[in-house]
Amino acid sequence: MPMNIVLVVALVTLVPVGLAVALMCRAILARQKSTSSMEELPVLSPGKYRPMERLLGEEDFRFLAAQPGYTPRLGRRFRSERRRLFRGYLRNLRKDFGRVTMACHLLLIHSASDRKDLASALLRQRLTFNLAMLGVQGRLLLHAAGVGAVDVSGLVESFENLREFIQQEQFRSMVSIPRTAGASL
Repeated sequence: MPMNIVLVVALVTLVPVGLAVALMCRAILARQKSTSSMEELPVLSPGKYRPMERLLGEEDFRFLAAQPGYTPRLGRRFRSERRRLFRGYLRNLRKDFGRVTMACHLLLIHSASDRKDLASALLRQRLTFNLAMLGVQGRLLLHAAGVGAVDVSGLVESFENLREFIQQEQFRSMVSIPRTAGASL
């Protein structure tokens, strides 16, 4: 009798753990679909980040201040809401850039030929983007303190440069890799 209780307890304990492990393996395998062509790279749409360039522009704040019923409190709330929206754009831009560079990196890793020149160019793209992101974050903090404006043209330009990078013929020519190669986004 006591042996049956031990088996029942063991089964009740191990079945949920086994299901959890199976679900985790399924999720990991789903992420590891191979990227075998340029068509499977995430779509780059730098144009969707162009509104960032005017989201914190002074024109809208000056317009609001000139309206009847304007109060400094309303202006502060407007600026705060605009910064919140801007941060959302920044998060999405960082995610998109990261996904695309990771896909490019995986393509380089699984390429039939060793292309150190393309790998170093991709690294420069990532460094430039991260430095531009750091600069924008700093200017955003100053903007919250009421000092200066936030210029994101360099950040958006860095994202557009990534698109130009993956459009290069030398990069496009090396992306025919076997279907079993690694992972995608």
